[in-house]
Amino acid sequence: MRFRSLPFPRALPVLVLCLACGVFGQARGATFTDADGVAVAVPDAPKRVYALSPPEALLVYAINPCLLAGWNFPQTEAARAWHPACARDLPVLGGYFGQGMTPDKEALLKIAPDLVVGGTMAPVNKEFESLFTGLGIPVVRIGSRNLDDYPKALRQFGELLGDKARGEALAAYAEKTLTSVRQGVATIPEDKRLRVYYAEGEDGLSTDGQGSFHTQVLELAGGLNVHRTPPSRISGMDKVTMETVIGYAPQVIVAQTPKARAAILSSPTWKVIPAARDGRVLGLQTRPVNWFDRPPSFMRLLSLKWMAQTLYPEVFAYDMVKETREFFKLFWNKDLTEAEARALLEPAGAAGP
Repeated sequence: MRFRSLPFPRALPVLVLCLACGVFGQARGATFTDADGVAVAVPDAPKRVYALSPPEALLVYAINPCLLAGWNFPQTEAARAWHPACARDLPVLGGYFGQGMTPDKEALLKIAPDLVVGGTMAPVNKEFESLFTGLGIPVVRIGSRNLDDYPKALRQFGELLGDKARGEALAAYAEKTLTSVRQGVATIPEDKRLRVYYAEGEDGLSTDGQGSFHTQVLELAGGLNVHRTPPSRISGMDKVTMETVIGYAPQVIVAQTPKARAAILSSPTWKVIPAARDGRVLGLQTRPVNWFDRPPSFMRLLSLKWMAQTLYPEVFAYDMVKETREFFKLFWNKDLTEAEARALLEPAGAAGP
């Protein structure tokens, strides 16, 4: 265990200004040991939490959306319609994720979060961290890259944000889901598992290699990712050729966008591929946010059940309408009707807003 240093001299001018304005100064409570093994003194009851990348922001949201100081990625109108008033019109502060993403430092200092959360999805940026630690604002890292991280992460967020009971309830759901799907997949012989291609981009000719966090739902659900090449970059979406996809001969295609799905189902070129020929081209659910990926979030837990049941209905007897209603009640505090749940299960582009 080690303690993160606080480089006060570098940030002293800003510190003096912020203290003069009375921006911070909340008393520290417990010591929290983060994913890097760093012991951090954190507030007893944080009121403004800033997250460095979308997975952490959405985990904060799952515990208590009203604690978010701002979003690090723009919210769609569909997403905003789901947010409570306290989270609906928050500023977009940016973060460290994807390509060329940087935070708005001036806006962050103005909002003055009392807790900053990074994770394994956000690259380490010591200079940016020192902006906060130099002002006495704690920075903690919580693992959030993999679905297997979620039970621990949810418990940690519950502890950090002052709602251990909610963190435990969400973590228990995550554990039960992962166990259920793994047990089912274990009964499927290797030679009976379906070959699946993840068609990204508008033309469907970008994809993510085996082991990428972008394809975790697919692989945990028992699908065999036909693109076995390891990811070449964290952002993914490696380009492939039509000839390569034809050679892969996937039995199922997961289309990232409605346009790609429509093109794959109607194109004579794609029709030579078993998945397109047989009409096994899956669209993705995107409301309130994408269930499958981009951004990867706790929605992947529901997507995992849907994917497993879709690929192997003879193994997974999930009632997805019931599962969707239970999930949204727990994670989004929303009571859905059966009709609303069915509408959410429709892939993007297949149902109205």
